[in-house]
Amino acid sequence: MKHELFRGRVLFHCHTHHTDGEPSADDYVQWAAEHDLDRVVFLEHIRRAPSYDVAAFAEEVRAAGERHGVPVTLGFEAKVLPGGSLDIAEEHLVLAEVIGIAEHGFPDDLDLWEESLRTAFERASALSIPAVWVHPGLRLRKWHRLDAERSRYESLLEAAQDAGLLIEQNARYRLVSDAALPLVRPSFLVRGIDAHRLKDVERFFVD
Repeated sequence: MKHELFRGRVLFHCHTHHTDGEPSADDYVQWAAEHDLDRVVFLEHIRRAPSYDVAAFAEEVRAAGERHGVPVTLGFEAKVLPGGSLDIAEEHLVLAEVIGIAEHGFPDDLDLWEESLRTAFERASALSIPAVWVHPGLRLRKWHRLDAERSRYESLLEAAQDAGLLIEQNARYRLVSDAALPLVRPSFLVRGIDAHRLKDVERFFVD
């Protein structure tokens, strides 16, 4: 059964002007209200030393949901660090209602990448909130090794699901690809936009 956060018409994986997006939290929620969406799930970038006031952002999200009458969920996209920890401070992790596990800026070391992801999956399975592997395989794509390391990639998709993680089919990077989609169990699949502009949202729901 699909997790309740992702039932219906859900806008998942939004970035705001606090990081590398253009819209505000209110812009996304207003758009959702105007187009009868069921929920907005934010997945803002974060680091252990973030460049924005995380508590204030959390309040912005809550207030936008109340203002427009749309359920909202506060989430953060944290990159995996070598060794498998996530680049998020504990004080901010406790604010999150969902966490996205990302592979941004990882050293070019395939074995370390795989080992760190497996450790991150295991640790995420102990969280009390849902965890999603977002744009899975992005490092392999950027290293131009997605095809060459197909078996490694497929094994990691299986390991993530076995650990209880959801798997995002990311619209921006088209990961998971349509060819790899059968490897994701239907109840573990979530579709994310990775929105940085309202045009990204419009394109997703029109397409």
